[in-house]
Amino acid sequence: MKKAFLFLLLIALSFPIFAQEDLGSILDTVPPRANVEATFKSSRIINIQSNESVHRRTLDFRVAHRFGSVGKKSGGTNHNLYGLDNSSDIRIAFEYGITDEFTVGLSRTKHNEDYEALTKYRLISQTNDNHIPVAITLFASAVYSNKINPDLNYDNVSSTQQNLRRLGYTFQAIIAHKFSSRLSLELSPTLIHRNFILDLKDDNSIFALGVAGRVKVTRSMAIIADYIYNFSTIRKVNNNNGYYNALGAGVEFETGGHVFSIMFTNAEAILEQEFISETKSSWSDGGFRFSFNISRNFKL
Repeated sequence: MKKAFLFLLLIALSFPIFAQEDLGSILDTVPPRANVEATFKSSRIINIQSNESVHRRTLDFRVAHRFGSVGKKSGGTNHNLYGLDNSSDIRIAFEYGITDEFTVGLSRTKHNEDYEALTKYRLISQTNDNHIPVAITLFASAVYSNKINPDLNYDNVSSTQQNLRRLGYTFQAIIAHKFSSRLSLELSPTLIHRNFILDLKDDNSIFALGVAGRVKVTRSMAIIADYIYNFSTIRKVNNNNGYYNALGAGVEFETGGHVFSIMFTNAEAILEQEFISETKSSWSDGGFRFSFNISRNFKL
């Protein structure tokens, strides 16, 4: 009886030690809380911005190109190699990371001979334990159009007024979630404002909502797509005013410091205030065009 009692006492005293070891092993397997990285691989998906900012002391050199329409109804023929001999827009940009969260940039585009100044700030980062389930990034840009519009009469307008008319702005909140190493999605509520419009029925300010996704296929390749819905009254889908929502789909490749995307989109322009308000090509009429984005990072 005394031996049995001593045996039970030994088991009782040993239990907390084993329990502590088991608890410690469980805690060791739980990763510490950290911010989710690389929700998307580039600061822009196809047409719309991603939640990603440029890393601190890094210069992101970017080239984007939109060719002409592929479909015959939209001007694509074998004589222009189905749009490859044409270009609707070209953008060359430099974006620099002041901090890991704050990016500034400058760009020049062919469409309307635009000059763009942009800022991007990563407000909230998603955590790996979903304590913070989404990442939120704020984006803003100002665009100055250097192209002379022959429809505008500047005879009685001062140079200051002329310059103000050429300005447009974009404000965007980018809400993203990385579901796994293979799937990322985002929503992008967007407001654009143009100081001057030709059509009196048009709106100076337009609200739109973008959606985008990335599906990783291999270690270095992913499928990307984005779409932006325009809430402007005269820009409804299937309307009679000739405006369409921008839709793009393509493939993204990552090779070291390069991110290279090839895709098709019906957006003629690259900057937000133009492809949101001015897209007049339809996928159904062959108005989509071959496009590419190239990004190269330099550590400074």
